[in-house]
Amino acid sequence: MAVLGAVVVLLVNPLAVPAHADPVPVTEVLARAVHDRGIPGAVAVVRTGPDVVRHVAGYSDVATRAGFAPDSHVRAASITKTFVAAAILQLVGEGRVDLDASVESLLPGRIRAPGVDADAITVRHLLRHQSGLPEYFDAATPTPSAPLTADQILDLALDKPSEFTPGTQMRYTNTNYTIAGLIIEAVTGQPAADEITRRIMVPLGLDGTYFPALGDTGLRVPFAHGYELVDGRQTDVTAFHGSAAGLSGSLISTGEDMAAFISALLDGRVVEPAQLEQMKDTIAWPDRGPRYSYGLGLVALTLSCGITVWGHGGDIEGYHSLMVKQPGGAAVSVTFTRGSARANDPREPLAEAVFCAEPA
Repeated sequence: MAVLGAVVVLLVNPLAVPAHADPVPVTEVLARAVHDRGIPGAVAVVRTGPDVVRHVAGYSDVATRAGFAPDSHVRAASITKTFVAAAILQLVGEGRVDLDASVESLLPGRIRAPGVDADAITVRHLLRHQSGLPEYFDAATPTPSAPLTADQILDLALDKPSEFTPGTQMRYTNTNYTIAGLIIEAVTGQPAADEITRRIMVPLGLDGTYFPALGDTGLRVPFAHGYELVDGRQTDVTAFHGSAAGLSGSLISTGEDMAAFISALLDGRVVEPAQLEQMKDTIAWPDRGPRYSYGLGLVALTLSCGITVWGHGGDIEGYHSLMVKQPGGAAVSVTFTRGSARANDPREPLAEAVFCAEPA
């Protein structure tokens, strides 16, 4: 499928835009990414306090050349992890979970695999990707053609041996957050998705954010279509068994909601200050380089101008997102509807445009 020419649109609610807002750098970054990388579309939301500015480029549906509606749903992918971690940290604040408790004590007998010692893996290890547990879904794993439960996902991982002694390394794996979701269920007696919805989405009014039902392959209207290159052809990959990503990445959200969530989290309106500091206690992330470090479901990224922003990225077929906030400053969420090579990833340049641009 030929890549359609880029269309750049700036959609702004004039009642929600501060008088000093300068949308041009962000819009230009989106337009360049869509044009130069052949990405079908992109949407970014910049939130400063109550003020929200939306920026879009390209199409939400290349077949119809439809633009992006406000509150367009996208797959948030691993941004899910920050929601899961925040729910766990709420339970920590309530005295119901200890970050240094073993997985064995919370899920007795469940984590059994060659070389795995569940007594040595803590909740902190899970949230900071230090468990040593292998990835359940990798490049060699076929895309699921049927729904998967959390237990089925975990069993896929436990068919493989442990990769390192818990706490000695950091290796990002989705398996960790599958187990974190099972811990939420064990502690609260409720499905993890329901508990996270009750604790986070409802109080914050995130009406566009939800976990798909088992077997659901679509997104609620309005939504942006996702695309990838398949055998060299741009292909619509929107339909997907979201349950296959589980509590590590199945969340569906909007740019507006993701910006609102990371704003609320960093402003101290989701977890208590002591628990937020735990989330921001980071370690090096070797795979991503010296400017990235990983806390408890929260990533620190130091930009070229020296500003450190906090949030998380998300990658799943057709949707490549980032939500970050500067403490005391603006928040941004962005989704591109096709992937790029890491060296050519447009998300970090978008953050640079928001946080590092010289004031007008």
